[in-house]
Amino acid sequence: MSMDAGYDKIKLWIDRAIVGDQYTTIADYLDCARQETDLRTGEVKTVGCLDGLKVSIFTGGVLLVGSFTKFLYGSNIYPLNRHSAAQAIEKIEDLLHIFAGQASVTGIEFGANFVMKHPVQNYLPLLGDKPRFERVQITPKSVRYEGRGKHKPLVLALYDKMSDATAKGMECPENLKGTNLFRYEVRYDRRISRQLGVPEVTASTLTQEPFYRMMVKRFIDYYFSISKLNQIKADYMSEIKTVTDAYDVFVARLISQTDKTKIWGFLDELKEAGVFNDRKNYSRLKKRIKEVATKADITISDELIKELDDEVKNSGSYL
Repeated sequence: MSMDAGYDKIKLWIDRAIVGDQYTTIADYLDCARQETDLRTGEVKTVGCLDGLKVSIFTGGVLLVGSFTKFLYGSNIYPLNRHSAAQAIEKIEDLLHIFAGQASVTGIEFGANFVMKHPVQNYLPLLGDKPRFERVQITPKSVRYEGRGKHKPLVLALYDKMSDATAKGMECPENLKGTNLFRYEVRYDRRISRQLGVPEVTASTLTQEPFYRMMVKRFIDYYFSISKLNQIKADYMSEIKTVTDAYDVFVARLISQTDKTKIWGFLDELKEAGVFNDRKNYSRLKKRIKEVATKADITISDELIKELDDEVKNSGSYL
């Protein structure tokens, strides 16, 4: 079951100049508001919560961080599209009695959840490398792709959403309980406008159709930039007893990494060249290739990847 991709966690900086005279009253609308002092700089800030969002009031402005999806809906299973993003911003303005449309966005998580046929950990080993990124296996149920270097301005995260929600004590909608919920998200942090190639990213920018379409396209393109692997059955490796068995596994791996049209195209080339006098040999060769490929369980792996590919493609079907 496909779900549309959209916004989840957002970092929003509202400059004091935007807040105006209402700046001194913001703390009155927060839950559990308290003052904290930075022991290194001596700066005093007021921190509190706003329906789940963490709010920090500094001398120069206000920082809001958290899941805007959960802030609006009470759950972060269904992400925000550009219309519901506008509703979340309006809710902030209503609760804090300030204008937030021109606030600067300093962090975005853009993602989607997919209900899969199989457990999430069955799909993750089929995701290979991504150019200029490091693949980090967090757990059997979580994989990240991080840009190399000290700072990680862009991260792709793919993980078991149900396991993550359970670990964090989060409630799941009744209709999704017991499902295999696959989470894929793109995390932008630091220099967002530069990363996205736009002059600026404000709260109102999130609600604009061209920007939202661009975010969806990047979301899909980043996923398809990850190479896909076809997994060899672990129990089959223990069945290798002879050189022929090992050779078959090796060939199966090569087949798994080859475009299937090229494999069957090779058979067509043989036919055109008239290599075999007996035409039955072409069928025998095709059967032999399929037998070797089956030993590596390639057919099942292909089905898993196709299912995940389709889910990601369909996540941008409605804008």
